[in-house]
Parts: sequence; structure tokens; C-alpha cells
Amino acid sequence: MKDVYIVGAALHPVGRHYGKNIDDMAAEVLEKAIGDAGVDVDAVLVASSTAELAERQQLLGSYILESLGLNKTPAFRVENGDGSGGAAISMAYGLLKSEEYNCVAVVGVDKPNDVLSNQQQDIYAAVVDTYFERYFGVTPLSQAALMAKMYLKKYEYRYEDLAQWALLMHNNGVGNPYAYLRRQVKLEDAVNSELVSEPLRLYDIGPLADGAAAAVLCNNRKDGPRLLSVSASTNSTPFNAREDYDVLYSLRDASQLAFKKAKITPRDIATAEVHDSFSILGVLAVEGLGMAQKGGALAAVKDGALPVNLSGGLKSRGNVLGATGVYQLVEVAWQLLGREFKRVDGSYGVIHSMGGVDRFSTVAVVAL
Repeated sequence: MKDVYIVGAALHPVGRHYGKNIDDMAAEVLEKAIGDAGVDVDAVLVASSTAELAERQQLLGSYILESLGLNKTPAFRVENGDGSGGAAISMAYGLLKSEEYNCVAVVGVDKPNDVLSNQQQDIYAAVVDTYFERYFGVTPLSQAALMAKMYLKKYEYRYEDLAQWALLMHNNGVGNPYAYLRRQVKLEDAVNSELVSEPLRLYDIGPLADGAAAAVLCNNRKDGPRLLSVSASTNSTPFNAREDYDVLYSLRDASQLAFKKAKITPRDIATAEVHDSFSILGVLAVEGLGMAQKGGALAAVKDGALPVNLSGGLKSRGNVLGATGVYQLVEVAWQLLGREFKRVDGSYGVIHSMGGVDRFSTVAVVAL
């Protein structure tokens, strides 16, 4: 089977974009990515988590291509909650490895700020079980808060230790021209911020933001970083029945397979972009990828020894929901190349895209 390369990419600055429709914003980055690649694409995969709920729009791919005048090109919509971007990358990778197509564009887009904040949170909560969790007021935030409380107690950390994650993310985000919150913060800012769901505070939450990202993947060209492996896994165990709450099972299983196929180890990772919609999930993702031992991620964060979320992660770049995985892929590719970001010292990057609180994960390995 042929290898897959990232031959073109584009990002839209993350923020609140009230003046742009969702299809127009996606078309803008898709056109730039295709122009960057200098190829015609055989198909387009669209990753979006909120198109129906926030925009009341189905057949999104058709309207994105209408804006570009791309007639007859097949467009497929992929929805896996806030893990939609990673799922779309996985599907594109499979289509190219099987040689069904030669070049495929993946575009991720979401505009959660087109609805009121209470509607935002209701839409975001749609990733939990509607009948047994959401109906009773359970949200991704409350699940993450329970995990944080148990983690801090189990490994004898204080909240001040967890707050170090926000400091690292904001420090990294300052250097990302596409980030939503490009400012450094102090420890007291995080510690004294509003308590949202104990022990999580305002600075533990990635702000929901509008954004769009696109990447062009090809199997008939060998320029650009190589998409070395992609693996995905579903955790179907209900939240209340999980054996441990300091393990992201879908990430664990997906990363083990991705690393095995890529023939690398965690020690080879020069940069990683992980899904830190809440700070505790970023901490657990670092440990799940093997970049720190169990219970050791916060100590590594404090030491400044982790090459993770150089984009600022969902905390600083912003949580663009279904578009997140595509942002991560482009960010890692550009970090390896030294394009838009300072070049990392190494040849391998990893992305972790997650839907819900450990319901679904995609792990992709990128090689320079």
C-alpha cells in the first residue's frame, strides 16, 4: 500500500467569527489548503460536531464545495462529537492507503458561538449518554471534575499543581498566531479564577470557539510530512462502570496500535497535540501516550519538560470541537517543518483527538 503525505494545509484564526457563515469559513481554509498543495482533490471529508445543532445545517459538504465551485467532487460528512476531526483523518488515511483516491482534503469546522452560551453547553453535553447521563444533568465538565478530584487525591497533588497545566498552555499559545487566547497568565490567575465544578476552575476549561482547518493528503506525492500511522478506538464502557478514572482507555488502545504500526516509542515523540478540553484530560493524555509515567504528568509539566500542545492546546488555542483534530494535524506538521511555529528538535509528532470524555480516540503519528 502507498504511503500518505500531508502536502497542503491551512488554518483559520480561532475566535468568534459572527460575520462568517460556517460553509464560507470552511471553504476559505479548504481553498487555501488546496492552493498550498497545488493539486486537485478526489474527495473531501468534512468534520463538524455542531452543524445540525448550532447552524441547523445538513449536507454541509455540498455547500462548502458550492462556495468553491467544485462540482462533482464527492463530499462526506464525519461526526464523532469533538473527536470528529480525528475520525475524518482516520477515514481519509484509509481511503488513501487502499488507493480508492489519490488526494483527499480533510476540512474541520465548527461555530459554537452562533448560539447563546446556555445553548452551547446543551449542545456540548450531547456527547454524553442522552438517556442515562444528560437527562439527569451529567455533562462532560462534571465527568472531568470527578476524574480530576480522584486524580488529585490518588497522587497527592494540590489544585495548584493542576493549575500548572493552564500556565503551560497559555505560555505555548503566545507563540501561535492562530490561537484564541494569546496571553500568558500567572498561577494566582488560575487559582483565584471562578470555581466551575469542584475542583475545576475557569482556567481548567478550554473555551468553545469558532474555527476551521484543512489539510490535503495524497498518496501519489512524497513532499511534506508523512502520515505514518493512524489508529482509532472506542470505549463503550459507561462512565459509572469504568475500572479506573485516571486512564483514558480509548487513547491507551489507539496509541498502542498507532505506535506499533509506526514502529516508534513514546521516547521518539518530538511534539504532541492532545485533547485537553479540560486540564485533567490533557494530563491523562500525556500519561496515556507514555510521555510521563502514571501520576507523573503534573511533575513533568512543572519542570517544563513536556513537548506537548505547543499550539496552546484547547485551553489557549481554543476548543473548536469537531475541527480540533484537523487543527492538531496541521499544527504538528508545521511544528516539524518549522512553519508558523518554531521547529521542534526531532522527526516524529503525535496527535490525540478525542470524542466525549474518553468515548472515542484517534491517534495519528506524523513523521518528517
